[in-house]
Amino acid sequence: MTLRERLLDAVIDGHLGHGLIVTRQEVMAHFPSDPATYTGVMLSNSEMITGQHSPTYDHFTLRVAEACYRIHPLALSERMQTRGLLPPLEN
Repeated sequence: MTLRERLLDAVIDGHLGHGLIVTRQEVMAHFPSDPATYTGVMLSNSEMITGQHSPTYDHFTLRVAEACYRIHPLALSERMQTRGLLPPLEN
């Protein structure tokens, strides 16, 4: 499972963040077995506006303050659908 999936699961399950808001420090503390060099940049590299320099990252966060990011609701919805917590969206 990717760090992105684990992060989204932690937010969905209420183990990480405050609503949709997650801080860099929370991510680093929640995933201590992952290298801090990776967890420390996960949110900023995933940022939808300024994170474009990281083409390998899925962009699903919005910066709201210094080291504080909002998880895009669509990313959470898609992950919840994958986990079977929500029915698939109808087109």
